[in-house]
Amino acid sequence: MTKWEGKRVTIFGLGRSGIAAADRLIPLKADVTITESLAEKDISPEIITRMKALGVKLELGGHTNAVIENADLIVMSPGVHLDLPPVLEAKKRGIPVISEIELAFRFLCKPIIAVTGTNGKTTTATLIGEFLKAAGKRSVVAGNIGDPLVAVNDADLDLIVAEISSYQLETIVTFRPWISLILNLTEDHIERHKTMEEYSQAKARIFMNQKKTDYLIYNAEDKTVASIVSDAEARLVPFSIKQPFLKPDEMLIKGDHNLENAMAAAQAALISGVGIDTIKSVLKDFKGVEHRIEFVIEKKGIRFYNDSKGTNPDSTVVALKALSNGSRNIILIAGGRDKGGDLTDLVHLISDNVKNVVLIGEAAERFGTALRSNRFDQLTFSGDFKAAVDDSYAMAQPGDIVLLSPACASFDMFKNFEERGKTFKELVLNLKE
Repeated sequence: MTKWEGKRVTIFGLGRSGIAAADRLIPLKADVTITESLAEKDISPEIITRMKALGVKLELGGHTNAVIENADLIVMSPGVHLDLPPVLEAKKRGIPVISEIELAFRFLCKPIIAVTGTNGKTTTATLIGEFLKAAGKRSVVAGNIGDPLVAVNDADLDLIVAEISSYQLETIVTFRPWISLILNLTEDHIERHKTMEEYSQAKARIFMNQKKTDYLIYNAEDKTVASIVSDAEARLVPFSIKQPFLKPDEMLIKGDHNLENAMAAAQAALISGVGIDTIKSVLKDFKGVEHRIEFVIEKKGIRFYNDSKGTNPDSTVVALKALSNGSRNIILIAGGRDKGGDLTDLVHLISDNVKNVVLIGEAAERFGTALRSNRFDQLTFSGDFKAAVDDSYAMAQPGDIVLLSPACASFDMFKNFEERGKTFKELVLNLKE
C-alpha cells in the first residue's frame, strides 16, 4: 500500500499539467477528480476518453464546491487562478492546496536546477540542458517547456532542469532546487498578481526552501532581483553584463539579453561540473529557441521574425532592441490578451524604431490609445491573425522586417504562444512571392 492509495486528490485544470498529475497519481491508486472550466464540447474527446478509462472523475464546464467536499489535497495547474471560490473554500477548510511542481517534487530524488524570471527562462533552461548534455550528464529539461515536471521519472537522470513560472511558485510548500536562477524581473502578469511587489514575492519563493548547501544565481544588474535575494540562505552567485566572462563573439545568438541568458546558464553549468571549454563550444552552435526572435524566412527582401514568446511589453522591447538598426524599418504585429502591464517603455521604443504597428486581439484598443497618446499613428487594426500577416506583408518594402512580438498572452485567439508562433510561420511561408 502506498501513501497515495485511497487519497482523494482534486486537480484544477485539464491541461498538460493536470493530465500529467493524474497520470502520476492513478497508478498509485489515488482517487482523482479533475475540474475544468471548459465545456466538454471544447475539449478533445480523446482526452476525456483516456481520463475516464483511467478512472478519473471529471467536472467540466466550471468549478463547484462539490469537488472539494471530501478532498484530501488540491493540485493547481499553473493557468488556474487561486481566487476561485472553491479554492478559497478549500483553504478555509484547511485542505492543502499545492502546485503541480510541488506534487512533482514529492516524487523526485535528483538535484533540480530551477530557472525563473520575467524573460529569458526558456533560452536559459534550454542552454543549461545543452551544456549538461555536451558534458555527458544525463538530464532533462521540463516544467514550462518539454514535459510537465510531474511527468519526469528521474531514476536514470543525474540532474533535472526546470523552467518555473510565478504561477507555479505561488503554491509550493517544500519545493527546493539545488540551483535556482532569477534572471530578471519586470512588470508581468499584473492581471493575476495585482502589483509588482506581489509578482516579485511570488518569484522569490523559488529560493525560500534552499539551504546553505544550495546555490542562487541572480542578475546583479537588476535592482528588483538584487533586492529580493538579499535574505536568501543559499550561496549567492551574481552575474553581470558589465563584467561578462563570456564574449558576444563567442556566441551564435546575439543581443545583450542573450549574453545575460548565456552567463546565467553557464554559471549553473559550471557549478554542475561542466568545463568552460564545453560551454564555449555549445555557444558557438546554439541557435536559440523556437518562437523567440526566431528568423523564419526572407521574401522579396523582407525578413520575417517569429517572437510569439514575447508575451509581455518588456519582452517585446528586447526583441525590438535586438532587431532595430535606427532606420525605422520594422513592422510590428502586436496584441492579444492584455496582461495589464505598463506600456511606457514599449511605446517610446516603437516611436523611434517602428514603421507601422499592426494590432490584433483584445488589447488592440488599449495599445492603440497608448501609441496615439505618444503621437504615433501609423496603426493598422486587423480583424484576425491571417489579416495581420497579410496586411504586414502588403505594406512592407525590401529591407523591412515583419516582427510578430505581441507583448500579450495568446489565449484570446490561440491555445498558447506555441500555436500562435506556428500559425504565424505557416502563414508567412504560404505568402505569395
